[in-house]
Amino acid sequence: MTLIKKLYVKIAILLLITGCVQPKEATHQSLANQTLPMLLDFKDLTTTTNGTHSYQISPDGKKLAWLKDSFDNNGNPYTALHFKNLATGETGKFDGWISFFEWMPDSRNLIYVPNFDDMKSKIFFLDTEHPTRHIKPFYDGNNQVYVVDILKNDPDNIIVRHNGTDPKVFNLYRLNIKTKQETLLFEIDDKLAIDGFIINNSVKNGSVFAYIKNKKEIYQLSTGKLLFDAGENGKVSHAMLNHKKNTLSILANNETDKIQLLELDLTTNNITTLYANDRVDVDLYYSDNNLNPAIAFSYPDYQEAKAFHPAYQKLLDKFYSKGKNSVLIFSRDRNNEKFTLSQYNDHGFKVYLYDTVTDKKELLSQSKSHYYTQYLAHQKPIQFTSRDGLNINGYLTLPNSIKAKQLPTVLLVHGGPHARDYWGFNTEAQLLANRGYAVIQVNFRGSAGYGYDFISAGYGEFSKAMHNDLIDGIDWAVKQGISDPNNIAIMGASYGGYATLVGMTLTPDKFACGVDIFGMSDLELMINNFPEPWKRHEDIWQNYIGDFNDPKMKQQRSQQSPINFVNNMKAPLLVIQGEDDAVVIPEQSRRFVEAAKKAGKDVQYWEMNNTGHHYGTPTQTKKLARKVDNFLSQCIGGRSAG
Repeated sequence: MTLIKKLYVKIAILLLITGCVQPKEATHQSLANQTLPMLLDFKDLTTTTNGTHSYQISPDGKKLAWLKDSFDNNGNPYTALHFKNLATGETGKFDGWISFFEWMPDSRNLIYVPNFDDMKSKIFFLDTEHPTRHIKPFYDGNNQVYVVDILKNDPDNIIVRHNGTDPKVFNLYRLNIKTKQETLLFEIDDKLAIDGFIINNSVKNGSVFAYIKNKKEIYQLSTGKLLFDAGENGKVSHAMLNHKKNTLSILANNETDKIQLLELDLTTNNITTLYANDRVDVDLYYSDNNLNPAIAFSYPDYQEAKAFHPAYQKLLDKFYSKGKNSVLIFSRDRNNEKFTLSQYNDHGFKVYLYDTVTDKKELLSQSKSHYYTQYLAHQKPIQFTSRDGLNINGYLTLPNSIKAKQLPTVLLVHGGPHARDYWGFNTEAQLLANRGYAVIQVNFRGSAGYGYDFISAGYGEFSKAMHNDLIDGIDWAVKQGISDPNNIAIMGASYGGYATLVGMTLTPDKFACGVDIFGMSDLELMINNFPEPWKRHEDIWQNYIGDFNDPKMKQQRSQQSPINFVNNMKAPLLVIQGEDDAVVIPEQSRRFVEAAKKAGKDVQYWEMNNTGHHYGTPTQTKKLARKVDNFLSQCIGGRSAG
């Protein structure tokens, strides 16, 4: 064989291995004669221009740390932790995969707490003065560990909860990071189920000031006094002690439907409403270095913000504009002078280091999508009325530069279900819109963020009213002339995967195909394999699917389990599952696929190796996107990257 022939053979083999194929043109009639924007690749929307992200300023404001996408000697991707002295410019790096981190109060060490697919955890402390030193983890991986408080006045200790003695019980401990010794601070028992703790971190070693019981009551530990009660249907989402003012900052209902930001004066018992939105819950807030509320956010459609601290107001004035640019704060120094933050919209994000004293901002990173802004779609808030009169919110993303009439459509369902979709840069929605699809995201009843009445309207409504809201969403789009009723796909992960299976089996005439990503097919199988660490949250699931021990509820769950209606399927289905998923176990997908194939249904199945309840490694995520791309192209006629 000649050298040239050998070269051609090697090229051919390489093309086969890498799967290089030609893009496929759109076939749907609404797209065939229109000029779609430039075809974007998965990496165009899921990477940054310099491969960096997750920037954090140190508490003393003198160092910056971040993650950078890297490759090992075998070409496998991973994220490495880098850091820099802002005064000298000196840099350093920790080898090994680190996916997130936080600075310790000493501004020298960083903490990394990975949670593995088997729901176990470890804690690593990383010393910036010895980045090449071998790091030994705290705990042996047999616990699930949560960091409750990194004590700002005590660099030697942190407060953690873990289930080392009982998988269902998360006791509270003080952990000394130098000696690895832990001290039991609070032992949980069945008579006193604790949902959270409020730590007084103004004192060295930290102490427990109060605990949250029944998700709605705050009790002072030392006296047992009831300090706050959110009401019959209330919920305390977050609470923090301001020792100097003797107040509690609380996210809670306080006898109202929506969660508000409140301040409780512990001396007078007076409650002041600091921020409320009559349309939605207050979503989150940040505090300053004295633990005073500094800024709060809500999301009725676009982001809304209210600042209580001049430095945070200055930040808003610089970066925030409702409906145009939103803000996500990553970190601040202890003087509230330097911040790392993301300024984002529906086309991408930019990450800055911002100094409020000098009013200077430094661009640290930005999404690669900024190169392709002219080709990207806009995500617009929508609102419609459900068949039983409930006000439903969501988002609509339409392909750029073409007429939005009778388009093939993807109903993209969020997980949870006690979660919600937000306005912003959504890579899935952008990729789908770039292929020519209208993308509908519905915050159906049972979704979080819209008050107690709205979330409780979903209780007991799996496959019923919750699903009707999704159907009403696509019916709304059809009535608007946006969607082709004969070419609508349903797609989602976790609960979104369950909703996909419900759509394909209980409303099969509505969908031309579906993509289920680790969705539940059998609710009773889920209950029987409920992860042990999740059992302290069983009440949330029992709200949605009924008492686990009630025979009547078991019968209802049978009627809400798609696996029992697989014979109703009429359209193609793609099922994707992680083989190490401890949340939605592989049997959920395997049994459904087996039953569907036995019934002669058109179903494709891909089980991702070494992957839990997530999209896997960057390589696997890219492969997943390509599979979905080609599958949807075949069944509803958008284009694909091939």
